Amino acid sequence: MSIPKNPNTIIIKNKIYPQGLTEGQVWNYYHKWKSVILNNTQGRDLMFAIMVDVNKPILKRRGTVAEYLQLNNDNYEQIITGRTIAIYSTMKTYEDFCIIDIDTDNWNKAIEITSYIYNIMQKADFINRLKILYTGKNSFHIHCYLSNKFSITKIKIILSEYIQRNQTQMFTIQQKRTPQKPNIDLSPNKYKGAYITEGSLSIWGLRCIEVPLRKLKSFKQWNAKI
Repeated sequence: MSIPKNPNTIIIKNKIYPQGLTEGQVWNYYHKWKSVILNNTQGRDLMFAIMVDVNKPILKRRGTVAEYLQLNNDNYEQIITGRTIAIYSTMKTYEDFCIIDIDTDNWNKAIEITSYIYNIMQKADFINRLKILYTGKNSFHIHCYLSNKFSITKIKIILSEYIQRNQTQMFTIQQKRTPQKPNIDLSPNKYKGAYITEGSLSIWGLRCIEVPLRKLKSFKQWNAKI
């Protein structure tokens, strides 16, 4: 990978990084985790958030040749620069997993609802295993892995019906998020539906990482700093 010409340029500044996150730090992160990123994005169409100024991302989704971009060992250093902050993978027509997005800005509620949904999904006979991913912002995704590949449209229907049967007053399902109540967002579960890639940074500069259920209650956003 070619080193950024201006490695000390700050591209993110927030409460997590009060001194700022630089191009050089982002570049070093993606250089270190190249093999992980390539493995997690293999064969998938991608979108990228690129910082054009401090805390000002734009979304890049089209390549010069193909409609969508994919990463490989040859183009990695051209696409992943010090300003390429977030990597979003997209769903295929058939998948062996689905995603539950716990959509809320309330950190304590995010932990509570994630734990609740995880526990009910453990009882689903169509689920083999689960993984909680911190999204790098205010909440979590639950990745649900299935025994076989199915139409992503069918998966979403089954997932929605199952959660609705186990719904409580703590959250809504597939509705607009409100400050008072978290929403279970299933919109990534469609063809070309986008989701933050495990190992990617978010637009806040925090890592999208797995959080074991036993560590969920004690997990803090600062744990995901680079």
